[in-house]
Parts: sequence; structure tokens; C-alpha cells
Amino acid sequence: MRKTGSLLVLLAGVLALTTLGTFVLVRTVSSEPAATERTAARNPSPPPPPSPSIPPTVTATYASRAKDSRAVVAMTVRGTNAIAYVCDGRRLEAWLRGKVHPEGLIRLQGPKGILTGSVQGTNVIGAASLDEDSLFAFKAAAVQAPSGLYRATSAVRGARLVGGWIVLPSGDQVGVVSLAGTPRPAPPLDPAAGAVTVDGARIPVAPADPARP
Repeated sequence: MRKTGSLLVLLAGVLALTTLGTFVLVRTVSSEPAATERTAARNPSPPPPPSPSIPPTVTATYASRAKDSRAVVAMTVRGTNAIAYVCDGRRLEAWLRGKVHPEGLIRLQGPKGILTGSVQGTNVIGAASLDEDSLFAFKAAAVQAPSGLYRATSAVRGARLVGGWIVLPSGDQVGVVSLAGTPRPAPPLDPAAGAVTVDGARIPVAPADPARP
């Protein structure tokens, strides 16, 4: 109950911003002079097209350090699909996937937790709650390559490997490689090389894509 309550408090600001935008729109429309309404009645115009049920197509990656934490959060959006990664560069890590809903609201989830928030212009504001009873609030700005979110999935001597790297605009990077379910710090990534070496095996690495496993 404590973690759920904390998450709701952290997300209250996100929901308040959306509510405020709706309130301002309603006030603006309702405060137009009555004369405008009478003119419109005498000269009716075709009704506006219906609002789209999904937000405009977005292709962007956002990344930042979480507030008051070692963890870093990154999210890549392709259209209405999104993939996010939370990582502390040691053992804590979680991959989350989901949708960008109307008004830019997001809800991503994975085996280790959930992430909720809102896309607001060139930023994502939200919070991630993980199974380890960890709660991370963040405000992540859009970044440009080679900064971004990178992912690797492969096999090393028959064991499944999943790796994640977040490269920040400062050049700092945080990553974890999980081999056969055991996490450990990831080797440094050169984004231009497109690969890293893990236990003697060369592993391909690419920008994270919500459409790929």
C-alpha cells in the first residue's frame, strides 16, 4: 500500500497538468462573446473533423537520471509504441513496454514493474515502480544519437543474454547485462561499433526498438 500511494502522489502532477490544459481550453471557449455565437448561427460552417484517437506520430528517445537515485531512465517511442529501461549500472534493471495513449499519457509494464507518466513536448515526466520496492521519479528530455537507449539479445554458450545501455548527453553511460538471469555491470559500449564482447563472445547491440523482442 505504501508503494502504491507514493506512486499516485508522484503522478498527481502529471495528471494535474493534463487536467489544467483541459480546463483552460474550456474556459477559453466559454468566454467568447455572445456576438460570435450569433454570427456563427447566421453563417454556419461545417463541423470540424473528429479529433484523432491517438497522438501524432512520434519518433524520439528520452533519457535522464532519476531523482535522488543512482538509477537512470530511458524511453524510446516509435509511433504509439514505447520501450523503456531503468538501470543503476550494477544489478537493478527493468525493461518495460507499452503504449503512448491520447494526450501523450503513457503506461508501460514488464515482469519487474510498471512506468506511468506523460509525454509533454520534448520531455517525458513520470515515475517507475519496480518489484524491488523501488520508486523512481524522473523528467527525461529528448536526446540525439549517439545518446540514447541500446539493447542486445543473444546467446552465449547456450545461455540467454539480455543487455541494456543508456548513453546520456554528457557521455556517461549506465548498463547491465543479464546472462542466464544473473545481472552484472555491462561492458562499455561504443555506439558506433554496434557490438560488445561478453565472456569472449561478440554481441551485436542496436538502438532499442519497441517492435523488437
